[in-house]
Amino acid sequence: MGRKKLPRPSVDELYETISKMLVPAFILENFDIYGARESGASWVIELREKEGRIPVLLSERSDVVFDGYCNPIETLSHSFVCKPVYLKIYRRRYKKSNSDEHFSNEYDFTLNGLKMVPELGIFLKEEDRKLSY
Repeated sequence: MGRKKLPRPSVDELYETISKMLVPAFILENFDIYGARESGASWVIELREKEGRIPVLLSERSDVVFDGYCNPIETLSHSFVCKPVYLKIYRRRYKKSNSDEHFSNEYDFTLNGLKMVPELGIFLKEEDRKLSY
């Protein structure tokens, strides 16, 4: 007898759930997690733009080639285990073959003037309101 054993989720299901806990959904739409590391006083989650996200200016061309990554954008996502979690986001860089002009997608990852994801800013604002009452 005893209790029925609960089925354990697959590693992929756990990965997907934990990804959604740590990285805002609007970022996961266009980026995949490539790594996570503890860095002294913080955590860093590395994300890379998904394949096939060719900039609109090049989308109709057939001579587009992947040409590495742009410099990463770092933004504060939230705090976990009393350490800030930073997202290090790499956008893909493209060019026309036989050309040195680079193109990349533009994303709005942060609140205006702050290096934090919008969800964190909204959360902090709501918490501040609660404390004000």
